[in-house]
Amino acid sequence: MSLTALRAEMLRANMAAHGMPVTVTVAGEDAVETTGIWMTPETDEVSPGGGNTQRREVYRVLVLRRADVPLVPRGTIVVGAPHYGDSQRWRVDGTDRVEVDRVYVIVVPAPE
Repeated sequence: MSLTALRAEMLRANMAAHGMPVTVTVAGEDAVETTGIWMTPETDEVSPGGGNTQRREVYRVLVLRRADVPLVPRGTIVVGAPHYGDSQRWRVDGTDRVEVDRVYVIVVPAPE
């Protein structure tokens, strides 16, 4: 089995085992129903104004297949539950990283 085929099989297996259903809507395009993997929430320590006062901001990272959604620009709306339960509305705030077959996007809660 080639390395490319092995990577594709591992992504398929991970999405099947850990993925949650999400709907991704890029502005001006049709909604795409797909599967995403919610990564463990990250904490970023921020020092506003460069001072010594720090605050912690928690953000979510969602992994999506690039084959399903090749472009996920800032402002894209994602609807899905980070854990089993009620769906929530999220807005893409940026890209954490891009790999050959997947994109890791940073999402924040979006107002209704």
